[in-house]
Amino acid sequence: MAYTYGMLPAFSGVRMDLSEALMSADQSPDACNMDTRSGDLRTAGGFSRAASGILSAQTPLLRMFLYPTEQGVRYLAVSRDALYYYRSAQREWRQIHTFANELSADRIDFLPVRIESRDRLLIVYGNGQPILYNPLTHEITPFGSAEKLSDVPVSCAELYFGRLFAAGNMLAPSRLYWSKAPGADRGIDDWRQDPASENVSGGFVDIGVSDDPITGLAALSNQLLIFTRNNVFRLLGDRPSNFRITAIDAAYEMPVHTAIVRYTDRLYFLSDGGLCCYDGQTVRRPANAAALLPLLKEAKLDGTVSAACGDRLYFAFRSCDVVSYADTMIEYDLLRGTYMLRTGFLLADIQSLSGELYALTSTGKLVRFDDSPDYDGDRIEAWWDMPVQDFGHKEANKTLLMLTASGEGDVLVRVLTNGGAYQTQAHFSDTPHSVTEIPLRGVGRVFRLSFSNVNGQPMRLDAKASLLFDVQRRPV
Repeated sequence: MAYTYGMLPAFSGVRMDLSEALMSADQSPDACNMDTRSGDLRTAGGFSRAASGILSAQTPLLRMFLYPTEQGVRYLAVSRDALYYYRSAQREWRQIHTFANELSADRIDFLPVRIESRDRLLIVYGNGQPILYNPLTHEITPFGSAEKLSDVPVSCAELYFGRLFAAGNMLAPSRLYWSKAPGADRGIDDWRQDPASENVSGGFVDIGVSDDPITGLAALSNQLLIFTRNNVFRLLGDRPSNFRITAIDAAYEMPVHTAIVRYTDRLYFLSDGGLCCYDGQTVRRPANAAALLPLLKEAKLDGTVSAACGDRLYFAFRSCDVVSYADTMIEYDLLRGTYMLRTGFLLADIQSLSGELYALTSTGKLVRFDDSPDYDGDRIEAWWDMPVQDFGHKEANKTLLMLTASGEGDVLVRVLTNGGAYQTQAHFSDTPHSVTEIPLRGVGRVFRLSFSNVNGQPMRLDAKASLLFDVQRRPV
């Protein structure tokens, strides 16, 4: 018999693709709603209302867009049949446009543009003529015209070298359109050929085959990425005379185009094969790309919504067919290369603005993620499971005795070993850096510790807690 101390290192992220025997003690096979950015383990912040009114649409909510102007941020939302904006003074949502046909969330795209030196928001939605939103008057006007060949129903739009590129026409699913180069009397709403010069002309090209439709567009500083159902192409060049379109030759699972997010001059996307990154040359996988592979294989990634906020990427999706809105969100820390899961809500869409993450919930609330202790009144249930531990000696029986740590709030500690379970609740003193000793029970060669908050309340467990246990080298 011998007393032995084990150190619990700094906490990091979730990893599901490895055997727990191969995982380091700072990783977790199952954790949710925790924040580990400092190395400590704390309950993640919740969200609070960004707009006090609730959007009560007649049909399910699909998307939102936050449009910053000199007069303030305009909040827009789209249901399956209507467009709304938030009237801040009246604290209510107002319907400003009705769509002729029902919409699909993955065929709606928003793009801030300038039309005749005026700021507008271009909204494309796949089954009707694109529209323009005026942020000053909240008026909706049609975009383009039959004369200029730009009234085509498209579902994705992007600006690249000053031109408007668009795709997603159901009658020509593999066709990529581009506008004239702005200048003189030319505008991005003119897609016609220009007899003066090929290089200022509008036009189009069919990419691939008709049964591999274009689903999304994304512009980097020196190329335009064209996502189809089964491939990714890139367009290089700054004018039609030197446009070159080539397929990106790399091994990867195709993303849903709504799960593509830009960070600096790179594109990250989520697929059922894990996280991928396009670095301007090819698609590659981060070292921990497959960390959540078991979860992603079971998830429903169609309609995934995504955003980059600060140095973190967010992907929200449905965990199963039973739910209609995203009920799980992945938070990926780009600087540390770690993942965390967030649940406890139902989201229609997410968007980043000025370093803050916003969401439109299934109940019509427009919320901002912050340090709130709850999800606008709903509890945050947070937990963290350590991987099964043997501290390097599977041959030895271990009797758990004490966990010594500092922290904040109430923490529920669970011990699982040899098929038995034990739990105790610890309260940490309000005095900073005070140390608390938490008695434990449990005997076994391997064991797991789990930490969770109590009654949805915030908690913190500081890094480098120590574990005292008795070791019997020759167990009976």
